[in-house]
Amino acid sequence: MNISIIPISPRTGSSEGSLSIAARPPPRVQSPPVQQALAPLTTPVTLTARTQTAGNTPDAPFLVVTQQMPAALEQSYDLTYGALGMIHVKPGNLQVWEQSSNNAISNVMARNASGHTAQSRLAGLGAALLEHVGNTGSSYRQTVANVGAPGSKEKIQARATDALYSIQGAPTERVELRIQTQSGATVTLTISDQREASLNGTGISIDVQVDGDLTAPERKALAAMAGGFEKAIQGLAAGETEIDLEALAQFDKSAIASVEFKTSIYGRNEYGLRYEKLGAQFTADADTRDIQINSAEGEIRMSADLRQPALWGDATQKAKAVRHYLDGIDRAAERGKADEGLVKMFKSTFSALNSTYGAQSTDGGLQGLAMDSGAWNDEDKSWLTGLADFKTVLAATPKASNPRHSQEVDQFHYTLSQSTAITGADKSQRGVTQTQESRLVAAYHQSLVSTNKPMLDTTTASQNYLFKQVEDSASTQVHLGYEKDEPVAATLTKTLTQSLRIQKFEHNQLVQEQVIPDQQSSVVDLLPLLTQLREREKEQKITDEEKQSLLESWNDMVFSGLTAS
Repeated sequence: MNISIIPISPRTGSSEGSLSIAARPPPRVQSPPVQQALAPLTTPVTLTARTQTAGNTPDAPFLVVTQQMPAALEQSYDLTYGALGMIHVKPGNLQVWEQSSNNAISNVMARNASGHTAQSRLAGLGAALLEHVGNTGSSYRQTVANVGAPGSKEKIQARATDALYSIQGAPTERVELRIQTQSGATVTLTISDQREASLNGTGISIDVQVDGDLTAPERKALAAMAGGFEKAIQGLAAGETEIDLEALAQFDKSAIASVEFKTSIYGRNEYGLRYEKLGAQFTADADTRDIQINSAEGEIRMSADLRQPALWGDATQKAKAVRHYLDGIDRAAERGKADEGLVKMFKSTFSALNSTYGAQSTDGGLQGLAMDSGAWNDEDKSWLTGLADFKTVLAATPKASNPRHSQEVDQFHYTLSQSTAITGADKSQRGVTQTQESRLVAAYHQSLVSTNKPMLDTTTASQNYLFKQVEDSASTQVHLGYEKDEPVAATLTKTLTQSLRIQKFEHNQLVQEQVIPDQQSSVVDLLPLLTQLREREKEQKITDEEKQSLLESWNDMVFSGLTAS
């Protein structure tokens, strides 16, 4: 295998900084260590030395790598070197590098450049970039592009520049991670991948920007995020309905102030036009988390407020709360006929949002009752969900599926939220009100003979169907109040309002219409339950196991009837 690497001038096409090798055969140079995940080179790479040319801007010379120099370029030409990882280039193509490929990041890029899926082309890159920052604390950039060989070597640089701009300007996948450290430094990682064959070829471009000096603990914290960054990238690149953001959210808050993760996956529609198939953005700091996901099927938005850790439950209580919420989401999805993939993505994202909130100080002090876990007893927490406050939205893309009645729009819009208000100056005068709310607005077409969607077109014969419209809302509110550390007010209030409108069409004529309403409300006085428990404890008439079972049953009351269904 004859591999050549040539620095090409961006304007003249002449070689720069090269050493002639005509007088003697080139020495054999050992390739740099490759990460364990990479397959070893099957053929030794013969290289010669050259003076390194700075290649950190698109205007600097590129390095050109080819397994077989195209006939038009096989001329007497000085060769220069750059250490290589794995190279896979089709005959008649050139593999172009922005600068010498002599490190672990370039080895991963060289391996991935021949991949055909987003997962294979992005595999290992996120982890490699964060490990680079953790090890060196420095900026870095690199591009590899597989391009068709031009008619003459003078045109290589122009072809390489076009490829770089194409990869960065119109990629098939783009990933960005921006991290602010506690010392004020900013780290920005960008991956642009172009796997769609075009006039400018295919390739991968990465950019690592470090603004400011990183401390040793910050570099360690950044390296520790490598696995989470990699999981987030692979989950989105897979195009699956489950997105793994859980590990990325578990960063060291003593070293990292904020994290912002963005990704876009592009495709082409039936008309060949480029569009964003999947876009995601995740931001997190010490107080909040926000997630937004966009796809052709719809949009998901979620946020969590982390400023009241004293009211959070343990891992078991939080997991139980998440299960209850997911069950409610399933009931709403069934009632409103939501897209299964969109619902699955919503559920996995909601689980990730509430999987862990990281370490939080709960020693009270100047932060008040929201931070003082000692101010709230087990009875208080049993009437709360155990989760941080949140807001969520699941909105399917509206569709006018009936060409004869464009005003009949299929839709699904679901909101779910929790908010908590704390009152009182100290534990003895504490009070808390926690409210959970859900709302569903949906509409869909249904066949007259099954629960499936009807096949509607412009003909009258196809216009036999049901058009159903759903509008539901539900709320659950818990209020607890204390004076001199004794309960004086405790209520559980629930409301539910439902409306289902059904229109029946036969041969394009409305033949029947009905509205099915439902409205419920209840108020439960919890004060006797709290008072009775305290009396039993004073008289030692309840065991720890019995108390735990009682508190779990109280917690179940909070969730029953939560979701409009």
